[in-house]
Amino acid sequence: MFAVVCVYSCVYQRGSEVPRRRSPGDGALYFDKAKKLWRGVVNVGFTNDGRRKQKAVTSRTRSGARDKLDRLKDEIEQFGAPLDSRTTVEAWSTHWLETVCRPKLKPQPLMAYQSIVRNWIIPTIGTKRITLLKPSDVRAVYLAITGAGRSSATALKAHNIMSAMFESARLDGVIGYNVLDRVEAPRVVMSNRGALTSEQALRVLAAASSHIDGTRWWVALLNGLRQGERLGATLDSINFDTGEFTVQWSLTEAKFEHGCDEYCGHRRGGSCPQRRLVMPNGLRYRQLEGRLCLVPPKSGQPRTFPLIPPLVNALERYLQATKERPNPHGLIWRNLDGSPLTAKQDNQLWRRILFEAEIISEEQIKAPKDRKVGTLDIPTTHWARHTTATVLMELGVDARIIGEIIGHVSDKITRRYQHVSTDAARDAMSRLGAHFSGALEERPMR
Repeated sequence: MFAVVCVYSCVYQRGSEVPRRRSPGDGALYFDKAKKLWRGVVNVGFTNDGRRKQKAVTSRTRSGARDKLDRLKDEIEQFGAPLDSRTTVEAWSTHWLETVCRPKLKPQPLMAYQSIVRNWIIPTIGTKRITLLKPSDVRAVYLAITGAGRSSATALKAHNIMSAMFESARLDGVIGYNVLDRVEAPRVVMSNRGALTSEQALRVLAAASSHIDGTRWWVALLNGLRQGERLGATLDSINFDTGEFTVQWSLTEAKFEHGCDEYCGHRRGGSCPQRRLVMPNGLRYRQLEGRLCLVPPKSGQPRTFPLIPPLVNALERYLQATKERPNPHGLIWRNLDGSPLTAKQDNQLWRRILFEAEIISEEQIKAPKDRKVGTLDIPTTHWARHTTATVLMELGVDARIIGEIIGHVSDKITRRYQHVSTDAARDAMSRLGAHFSGALEERPMR
């Protein structure tokens, strides 16, 4: 029997001689006479007691087995050896974030995933073996989140992240089934928060009109731009001839990582002399300053919508008033030195506008960490986007047209929007402008 195995066995290692003892990542290819299959095995390390651990592939043909073995070896070289059945939730989540999420997620979603994993999943169930998880373990994560005073929406986000994480483990053969399939998702408590009333929106528009940079709140309330889309808007986004605005970019803050394999001696990636931005594979982006970058908008595609005449005029006045301000990045709204506005700065001005519009108190205008205990939360900048949709619905505008104006991520809904005419969108914006006409009068800028 030993002689038969020797006849049909051959060590397969591309471009090198056969070592006497294979190292992790080396592979062998041989014919299994009993099963009549070519079998490729690759060493993935050793157990604590010194036994070899291997991963196998099979095929009816030698060339098929060789191709599978090549792909397996490439995966091990790129992502490391597959994890075994004793893998903990912490080990798998770290592996999953690095090999599955990082190559495809934009910086902000990736950081949101990392935050949920780091703050809630690992502290609660990180030491448990992924193969032994029970529904009660998953529910313990939800209880940890809500018990700490966080919202049910955060618990639902954790549910969705764990569902994707463990489904990836199932597909990789680390676990036999996804425990999240046996757990009911947390119910999100509905809230009446989310949009300003029409009367409040009128006051915000009036207050913003007296600020030189206040036009960015006009496009937020009148066109539903997201915060990143406003801060990342470039001069070529505006077509004054047609009175249209195209969302092409979104400003985001990425993370730095070591570019030296952590040999530089610095603890943080941002201090590494060879630092590099953490970006998904193939993402088109522009680095502006430091961690601030322009990436495609959330939907991944540009969208164009009409502007009402008062907003076109206000934007022309704003660009004329700021034409001497440095603008190395070609941004519409920027700091006095031409640098990009950060989300923190944007939030600060939003609170100032809300205070001037008599919507929040003097205590609420402070940064959250500086407010007195018990101070009520304030409308976020995202409320402006919700307000656009809400008012348009109140005016009887079709949902498809609203989707064209404010943009939508869902592929199914986006396909429904593709036949909405520009004339219909322009009519909707005219009705919105008429609704807010009293607040869109020219005021001295300061």
